[in-house]
Amino acid sequence: MAQVVLGIGSSHGPSIQSPPEHWARLADGDTRDPRFDYQALLRSAKPGLDREIAIDVQRQRHAAAHKAIRRLVDIIAAARIDVIVVISNQHRIRPADSHPVFGVLRAAGFPVVHRSLQPFNPDARFKDEAKRPRPKETIEKRGEAALAGHLIDTLIADGFDVACTDMLPEGATLDDAFAFAYDWLLDGASPPMVPFLLSRDLPNQAHPRRCYDLGVALRRAIESWPETSRVALIASGGLSHQVLDEEFDRQVITALVGGDIETLGALPRDRLNRGPGTPEILNWIAVAGAMAPVRMTLVDYLPCYRSVAGTGHGLTFGYWR
Repeated sequence: MAQVVLGIGSSHGPSIQSPPEHWARLADGDTRDPRFDYQALLRSAKPGLDREIAIDVQRQRHAAAHKAIRRLVDIIAAARIDVIVVISNQHRIRPADSHPVFGVLRAAGFPVVHRSLQPFNPDARFKDEAKRPRPKETIEKRGEAALAGHLIDTLIADGFDVACTDMLPEGATLDDAFAFAYDWLLDGASPPMVPFLLSRDLPNQAHPRRCYDLGVALRRAIESWPETSRVALIASGGLSHQVLDEEFDRQVITALVGGDIETLGALPRDRLNRGPGTPEILNWIAVAGAMAPVRMTLVDYLPCYRSVAGTGHGLTFGYWR
């Protein structure tokens, strides 16, 4: 039977991919981001953020983030993984796309983009999907369709309605939220992946408690798969961003480290959705449910501010084993 041997939580995104000297460009993009009111954030921002965006501070936090990633790389390598299940969300949803609360990509393979080889363009978010440049440096990676199908069948029987996608749209690549693992966490290894889609978007956003319960059921489903495989679960994304909410991040981390199911299950929706990317915390809650009663070990938390309005990213790295 399959065995879940490891849980990983890792932020992804431009604060990791971009050198700190480029964070000011990310901050400039924040002033024009239609998803939040930058001027309102500026008016209510806590004092002292000018010190947080000093380049020396940003360089220290960027270096610490990559040190934390190297720690996760070593932990994953030591676990001798056969398959990874990555829990994350699609970043770019076209109006005509299906957008389930929970979904699984059931495919024998899929193209992924090597995001680490391409500079991040903060202005791309303001362009219509059809006008965005197509990613370069793509490569085909293996899926694990048999496990994916087993998860869909088993979770539906367990009371979770899970959508099934058998292929990506023509010309599309697997979202960098999922491909992040190949670029940053696997150190050149290429185990097959099952992408598990968990919507972060309103209105079709699951309640935190439902995500925890999903994780519990996902663990049962994996460990009922008859193949002898060592499986790792990876929560990709989070914590708070693009509006950095350090207080909220620390509340979530304390609950993950302490195994506080009640706090995780009762996180308020308005706080989860204060920043467009902050609901990726739900990915971590699902992995916490899957790994219970094991509690998360925190590798590092780095509040990476990039503007005096408090925009930025709460980079977080942890594991369960």
